[in-house]
Amino acid sequence: MWFIVSLPSEISAALETRRGRRVRAAFAGLGITVSALLAGLIGVVLTGGLVSVFDLAESPVVRVLQGNYIQVGFAGFAVAYLLWQGDWNRYIKVRWPTLEDLGWIVGLPLLFAVQGVVLPPVLAAVGLPHPQPGTGMEELALETRPLLWPVAFVGMYLFAAPAEELVYRGIVQGRLRAVFDTLGVVVLAGLLFGVLHFLVGLMTQGVSFGGSLYWGIDTVIPGLAWGYAYERTENLVVTAVTHAMVWTVTLHEIVLHALPI
Repeated sequence: MWFIVSLPSEISAALETRRGRRVRAAFAGLGITVSALLAGLIGVVLTGGLVSVFDLAESPVVRVLQGNYIQVGFAGFAVAYLLWQGDWNRYIKVRWPTLEDLGWIVGLPLLFAVQGVVLPPVLAAVGLPHPQPGTGMEELALETRPLLWPVAFVGMYLFAAPAEELVYRGIVQGRLRAVFDTLGVVVLAGLLFGVLHFLVGLMTQGVSFGGSLYWGIDTVIPGLAWGYAYERTENLVVTAVTHAMVWTVTLHEIVLHALPI
């Protein structure tokens, strides 16, 4: 009789403990997101200040990378977090790409190209304008400036994208993975990635609230895709390379030019 009475309360206590751990992990993910954003803003201010001091704002080399100042702060945050936690193997998973990894590297940009064609008209139909902060990078025409390709490769592929991926796939998903299954990790991390870009939009000059919301929604899909790819491959190389490709390879524009629309 005692067993029958006590069993429900024991199950309830166990469930409450699991629920509590998940809630704490979700808030930890949000805290990491906000902290990384604050660190990113500090990176923007410090890097922009150095560029101004040395009068490099008009340098083509600097202009190629000016959209990636925030990743300087991300890198600093990631290093500080890893030093604090000490468990580097939990958060940094990197190896040479396998054939499956190469499949993801080829397939993810194609998915993002489809998103770039399909999603903008949908968001425009509900009244969300495309954010256009006007960084000046559109004037560089990187595809016609091959001498700048090494700069873009080093700055974006070897630094900026790995720094951002280390924070959101490595640290955030590594934190969530302790208490959530794959679906929970991917969904929560993808939503937090969208929240990050929504907040960045709010802080970007020339981007309205609607544009910020557009930015947030537009980045949830890549966040989910990168999150699932990372859970499958456990290789930050896959997500870092495809992340940098989003910045440098405009497949969706090629598709739009090819389609009779």
